[in-house]
Amino acid sequence: MSSADEVAGPLSGAAAGDLRAFEAPPVDPFVMLEEWLHHAALSAVREPLSMTLATASAEGAVSARTVDVKRVDARGLVFGTSRASRKGADLSENPRAALQVYWRETMQQLRFEGRIEQLNDDESDALFAARSPASRAATAVARQSAVFDESATLADLGDAARALQDEQGPDVPRPADWVALRLVPLSIEFWQGSRDRLHRRLRYRREGDAWEAERLQP
Repeated sequence: MSSADEVAGPLSGAAAGDLRAFEAPPVDPFVMLEEWLHHAALSAVREPLSMTLATASAEGAVSARTVDVKRVDARGLVFGTSRASRKGADLSENPRAALQVYWRETMQQLRFEGRIEQLNDDESDALFAARSPASRAATAVARQSAVFDESATLADLGDAARALQDEQGPDVPRPADWVALRLVPLSIEFWQGSRDRLHRRLRYRREGDAWEAERLQP
């Protein structure tokens, strides 16, 4: 499944307003995840795969930012970044991370914690090529997270990006330090909010090749 719109399957469980999934959870959390993403698309949730990514340096300094998750499959959640950015540097030093999203339209939250793996060059190329030409050019000319030189401006970067597009056309190649990454979940939590604060929480934890489900108090 590459986006919420592509998730297919019948609605069931908490995603359909039926809370039975919290009492009798499926063996595989990705089955429930598909249902939630499908319901999010039907509920007109804006940017359901725009998630907060939390990372930590080798020294334990924590930081968070929003990333667009581009693909969700049975192996995990895929996104791209520059290895030179702060998150890229953090993940090089400490390849563990968390992703979280809250959908206010449905009062639902998803939380993922796990390890990060880098995809190969072909997969990184494909993910980069799926971006718009303007986005690819802007990524190619910028040094993500670097401090601006005194003489440089955002307008200068815009000019450089347009010049690169004029030179390369729509197929600006992927910069060498831009890579596709996958968060492989070791823990997945489904959170269904309630106005009475008696929120439903279901957490899956990976145990070897299987998943263990447990209900959490609000």
